[in-house]
Amino acid sequence: MQVRNWMTEQVETVGLDDDVASVRERFRRRRIRQLPVMADGRMVGIITDRDVRSATDPKTAVAAAMSPDPITTTPGTPVEEAAALVRRHKIGALPVVEDGRLVGIVSESDLLQALVELCAVLEPTTLIELECAAGAEEIARIRRVVDKHGGRVVWLSAAPGEDGGQRVALRVRTAVGRSPEQDLEEAGFRVVASISGRSGAVAR
Repeated sequence: MQVRNWMTEQVETVGLDDDVASVRERFRRRRIRQLPVMADGRMVGIITDRDVRSATDPKTAVAAAMSPDPITTTPGTPVEEAAALVRRHKIGALPVVEDGRLVGIVSESDLLQALVELCAVLEPTTLIELECAAGAEEIARIRRVVDKHGGRVVWLSAAPGEDGGQRVALRVRTAVGRSPEQDLEEAGFRVVASISGRSGAVAR
């Protein structure tokens, strides 16, 4: 995943001669915390809510309150690298620059959402139905098998099954390359069905 997939392309900006009072109002109205500062078609800085709060005079010009030479990223930068920049420099957003032009902005919340989705891709979930003996100990054993192989039970439910046993449905999150249904079968459980959380294809 790249920054271009998560950035906002229509970027609101301010000029050097704008005052912090007007910037504060735009922050409030738009529910944002930073704006790139433009001069002669070039980005020359960024002004944040922290910069605005630090200005004691509401008529202070943006030029005097802004942070010059902001940290930037590019459209082709992987989202995890952009997120690392945000964390390292403790900033709320990254202007996105390409060939010297401001082409977008990506916020901390944008990158967090991107990483959540990236993790979902890297760690797909599998819905599994199995049959086992009745009792809480069997449920505990299912969880132990999943944990042993580096997985995590997202949710689990059990209902009475055939011959006095129980039928268990669970969704398991695992790393790429793992087959939780195989791990459970090798532990002695009878897997009835499994469905990939990404493709929705029935595996058995």
